Amino acid sequence: MAAPENQDRVASAEVLVLGGGLAGLTAAITAKETDPALDVLVVDRASASTGWAGMGSRTAGLLSFVTPEDDPEDFIKYCLENVGFYLNDQHALREYAYGSQMIPERLSQWGVEVSRDDKGKVTYAKWPFPFGTASVDPDMCHALARRAKQLGVRFLDRVAVAELLVSGSRIAGAAGFSLEDGAFHVFEANSVVITMGSQNFDIVEMWCGTGNGIRAAYLAGAEMRNVEFGNMCDFARVDPRGWLYYGAHGAAHTAHDHLLNAKGEDISQKYRPGLHTSMDPVAALAWYKETLAGNGPISVDISEFSGKAFFKFHPKAFALHELAKQKADYPDSDRFEVVPGFIGEMSCIKVDTQMETTVPGLFAAGNSAGSGSARGGAVPTPPSKMHGMGIMNAVFMGTKAGPAAAVHAKALKATGTRLQIERAEVRAAKDRVFAPLHCAKGISPRDLIRKIQDAVAPVDYSIVKTESRMQEALGKVLDAQKDLPSLKASDLHELARCVDAESMVLEAEMFYRASLARTESRGFHLREDFPERDDAHWLKWVVLQKQGDGMVLRTDDIPIDGYPYQPARA
Repeated sequence: MAAPENQDRVASAEVLVLGGGLAGLTAAITAKETDPALDVLVVDRASASTGWAGMGSRTAGLLSFVTPEDDPEDFIKYCLENVGFYLNDQHALREYAYGSQMIPERLSQWGVEVSRDDKGKVTYAKWPFPFGTASVDPDMCHALARRAKQLGVRFLDRVAVAELLVSGSRIAGAAGFSLEDGAFHVFEANSVVITMGSQNFDIVEMWCGTGNGIRAAYLAGAEMRNVEFGNMCDFARVDPRGWLYYGAHGAAHTAHDHLLNAKGEDISQKYRPGLHTSMDPVAALAWYKETLAGNGPISVDISEFSGKAFFKFHPKAFALHELAKQKADYPDSDRFEVVPGFIGEMSCIKVDTQMETTVPGLFAAGNSAGSGSARGGAVPTPPSKMHGMGIMNAVFMGTKAGPAAAVHAKALKATGTRLQIERAEVRAAKDRVFAPLHCAKGISPRDLIRKIQDAVAPVDYSIVKTESRMQEALGKVLDAQKDLPSLKASDLHELARCVDAESMVLEAEMFYRASLARTESRGFHLREDFPERDDAHWLKWVVLQKQGDGMVLRTDDIPIDGYPYQPARA
């Protein structure tokens, strides 16, 4: 297919939001609430204007927050000790702990249904942890899109954003193309907010992020942080009929979800006794070690799966569960064989507490930056070890990014500064974006994505790590990198997949380079060759950035002595 010959379509906005899922809609709404006169534009590859974009529409409608029964300081300490293992930015974590208490009410103000009792009080399930989980409408993005339109937010759907545009050292806009007619779009803006999701390497349908916003930010010069923690995993059912079961968690939030070896031993309690909020890599390590010891296959027992009780509390989730049973080959037994399944959730754009990146005027929120904020510590976003934090993560970060982007745009406007995008830069971006349409012979994006999936999905590459195996995986990634100039696309949808493939190649390389650098085990970073946590040397953040044509890596000391809480020192 030849590249479209349409004239470039140029649009301007004071605040440009890239991605129209939960975080993007929240950022747009709060930017408008900050200054109703600001021109805010949301651009999405799907249909953000109807509330059908991002991961929000795929959730079960769980919203976890610090309830009136909980002390936010207890939540902070719990996260430090059990989730982030002191890799947390404690300032960001504290804002999250206290700020989460207001999110249910804000969602209600925007028209989202939140579970309440007869007196109008928010109802929630309370766990033996310092937070609770409320039920919210899984279709909440529809309500948020309606609210955004009422405030005057503009939308442009079905446009794949491929690159950011800069003016000097500042962000100046973005570029992409229409999936409907192939027109090349140029967006000029004083502030840009990336909310385009995480990198999941397109392995699991429910977590389908392809990391395009992360790639765009990296190429624009933004720093990346906590890339080595982009390896969320869960257990998948092994069955020739193909029905995958994610969510057993191996003794996750109750003692009733069991991982059992072939001898019938409860290996969940053997490797990580007690109650846990969700899946973590120790459960995957239990599967790995027991399998290597000849005690496989490993199965899960869901006879008393804790989620069953919650379905009654959450009618829409129950309906979704029943529909899934009808559409899929549901297990005919409560015990079945499982393997660790790679999910990903790489969300590494480094942001401060106002969600601004290291590129002035560029902000990021939601799953693009959840780990890069360092709020969660040594876990993938949101963090993944606590159910219901996904929605909270997206909305909380959106409420920070929207106002900050609005203030930045308004301040720039007040100075009379007009950012200039060089036409040569636009032409170069257009040539790069449409290059696969001119490639007659080459590799399809689907085939290149398969190569990257082969390098990240195996449990002994990405979940249980060693230097030798990661070097082998990185070699596969670098071999795939050589195929990038020969990517070919026969239509616009394949062209969009080429952008996905380019993002996956880049971010797989970032993942392994950061993982090789951290020579310890902590949280989701589990190294077989360095099995111990090393606070003496690794209370550090690993940071990656583009310099010239290369990728540079450094470590930043965590300012642990300036934080209220420190780990016990040996």
